[in-house]
Amino acid sequence: MGVSVYPQPLKDYLTEVNLGNVGGVTVMSAMGERYSMGTTTTGEDIWRGTATSVPIPAGIGVEMLVVSSSADDQFVAGTGVQTLHVDYLDSNGAQQQEIIEMDGITPVAMTASDIRFVNDMYAATVGTNGVAAGNITIYLLGSPTTIYNMIVLGGNKSLVPHRMVPLGKTLILKSWQATEAQGKRVAIRIRSTDMNGVFIPGVFCFKGTAFIKNTATGDLPLNIHIPALSIIKVSGWPVILGAETSCSWWGLLIDD
Repeated sequence: MGVSVYPQPLKDYLTEVNLGNVGGVTVMSAMGERYSMGTTTTGEDIWRGTATSVPIPAGIGVEMLVVSSSADDQFVAGTGVQTLHVDYLDSNGAQQQEIIEMDGITPVAMTASDIRFVNDMYAATVGTNGVAAGNITIYLLGSPTTIYNMIVLGGNKSLVPHRMVPLGKTLILKSWQATEAQGKRVAIRIRSTDMNGVFIPGVFCFKGTAFIKNTATGDLPLNIHIPALSIIKVSGWPVILGAETSCSWWGLLIDD
């Protein structure tokens, strides 16, 4: 008898990328939330901080500290977040990471002194609560109100959808989505500091827009070239006070 030969199943490209089976390509993604938005004419960044826009560190890099509003976010004995993983870019724009041992309401200085941008932060180990006991913030040395990223009480992952594309990489922004939950109309826009693949420092150009009111956009496909060192973020322009929004986006981060 002949041997039956069954066709091999087709491999899904994104699955293979996420499994690390495609050289030089990874997925970059982000998500964010904002409660009780105002009507700031310049727009409000989607994040859980009080400031209407997330500050951008100096290009030469700065020193930062991490602190919680609760003593229970503490290494070893804390019931909340005990150690914190921080992904950041150094002054050259290279990807770096650091694990911070939390000390509750006592600030802990990061080892790096040339942090150009914080891309993400999440709990590495937790106590019995499994989530942060307080608001965990990472801020500029000497200026506790200059907050670059945060984890909100009750969570264990940043909800700040801002990212900087590392040096030597190109991001192909593939998709985004947004929601509004309080029946307050918002023009919500994803934007980045570039246009037509050319880096424009400090100028956030729109890459996608949607008007939403007590609804979700669903997946909004894109296929946009975002160059190295460009910053991607999502902002909203509500027409009345009290909008409540969320967003997410993803793309392919490709080695140049």
